[in-house]
Amino acid sequence: MNPALVCRGADPMAVREPLTKIGDKWTIFLVLSLDFLGGRARFSELERAIPGISQRMLSSTLKALERDGLVTREVFPAVPPRV
Repeated sequence: MNPALVCRGADPMAVREPLTKIGDKWTIFLVLSLDFLGGRARFSELERAIPGISQRMLSSTLKALERDGLVTREVFPAVPPRV
């Protein structure tokens, strides 16, 4: 398919940037899981909701989404610490 037909004269970089932020496999699963869980979830809830994701990949994906401003992290003052 011709990319010019998809963008219809729009700046292709405007389309590419958001897709590179959310276009990988685990990010899509994570965003869909957060939506399904009501927008708020603990780390362990997300880990259970996404089959096959490792703790390391979940953590790095969440950090990337937080860095890009797509999710926010809230720390609760509790013992043991909750995120």
